Amino acid sequence: MAARERLFDAIPENLFSIFAGSLKELHAGLLFLVYDQYRRTIYTLPRDTVIDLFCEYLESAESQQWPEDEEGQIPVQSVRDRANLLLRKFLETKWLIQEQGSDYIFRISLPDYALLLLEALDKIRTGYRMEFRGRILSIHQILTGEEGMSYVALQQAAEYTRELVDGLKRLSHSIKAYTEKLLEKSDPREIISHIFDEYHVEVLGEQYYRLKTSEHVSKYRSGILARVKEWQASRPEIMSQAARMVQERQAPDRLTGENTIYDWLEYIEDSFTRMDELLEEIDRRNAQYARSAVERLRFQLQQGRGAEQQIIAILRYLAARARATGERDESPPEVERVVRLFTVRTVDEFSIKSPSRARREHLPRPIESMEINQATRKGKLEQFRRRVREEITVEEINRYVAELIPENGMLPLSELPLGTREDWVRLIYIILYGRSRRARYVLAGERGRTVLSHNGTAEVPALILRRKDG
Repeated sequence: MAARERLFDAIPENLFSIFAGSLKELHAGLLFLVYDQYRRTIYTLPRDTVIDLFCEYLESAESQQWPEDEEGQIPVQSVRDRANLLLRKFLETKWLIQEQGSDYIFRISLPDYALLLLEALDKIRTGYRMEFRGRILSIHQILTGEEGMSYVALQQAAEYTRELVDGLKRLSHSIKAYTEKLLEKSDPREIISHIFDEYHVEVLGEQYYRLKTSEHVSKYRSGILARVKEWQASRPEIMSQAARMVQERQAPDRLTGENTIYDWLEYIEDSFTRMDELLEEIDRRNAQYARSAVERLRFQLQQGRGAEQQIIAILRYLAARARATGERDESPPEVERVVRLFTVRTVDEFSIKSPSRARREHLPRPIESMEINQATRKGKLEQFRRRVREEITVEEINRYVAELIPENGMLPLSELPLGTREDWVRLIYIILYGRSRRARYVLAGERGRTVLSHNGTAEVPALILRRKDG
């Protein structure tokens, strides 16, 4: 199935308009209410049930979001009328669909795009965290099990790998966001609560530490990569699974199925080969969070002990000394008793600017010429002549093709002799020289298609050799 290229060919154009007004929080709350109830049912919700849910929600404290009129009063309107008005708004913007069943009861359902959007928004709202525990083990068991050499197992392993990599990326960005939130805290109790109640429980938690210990990626990586190599080396099995994908309507043709299988294999191999880089990035950000937490907590605890006033006095003194005498390499003894200042010159390894270096003077040295003896010279010349003799030219291929093409002037590539290695080499050169101006033949037919030859043991392009006119 061809993928859509434009977003609003797949969703209504005014779908997000309900999140632009003053009632956006109310609209979001009602949609999540329908979404939660929709997941508990098999298919649809009766319209009366949705209206009752809306009425109950509007009667709660969150219904205070309803807009006031010009006199500052909420319009006199029953709660049920408001619920019907909101439901019509969701139906008009196509967030919900209303259909009448065979029992003449109107039922409400969520279209596919609305269900996917609400699922993503719900994960953002609730701070969804993927469970890493058992994910790598599942990938290993799928690939190394009895059905591990089927395209279904390979597809599921690729999907689990993508979920695992995306989850690790989200974890890395979450640590950075929590580090920024930590720097906004000023109360030591808030900092401690942020470390233990939020960061440790909501961000890292037990599943990440298990991923680094008992379920470390290196424990299963060798088995996963070994099965991937076995897949890549088994061309007949890939062709068989691609044909099965076509039969089960998972691919339009066998060539597309083969490319899809190779894409899955490449993604799994690349992900598990480079996953250590992502884990190291997470460890680095975790260590950065720990340093920030300790420094922030120490600063807040020492703030009430007069440290701030001492630092201000020291900086004022240094500023006055700098104005009077200029920059000094060492601070006076009275300052050293409070805080030690010293000059530090370092190179930041993360800086985008390269450190300055003195330009070295170029000192040219003479090049000594070497005498090549006659035996070496003769050996090199003989090696060059042998390579020239072994080179297959356009003229040689023209003569070879002229001997094979029958009187009618046409010969399919599948009928060429392919019994020896030299025959396959000539076939490759026939295809390569097919576009050359010096070639005395042309290749006709649809490019990209292949046919089986030699009783199905070989696969060659479905092209036809024809003599070039003139």
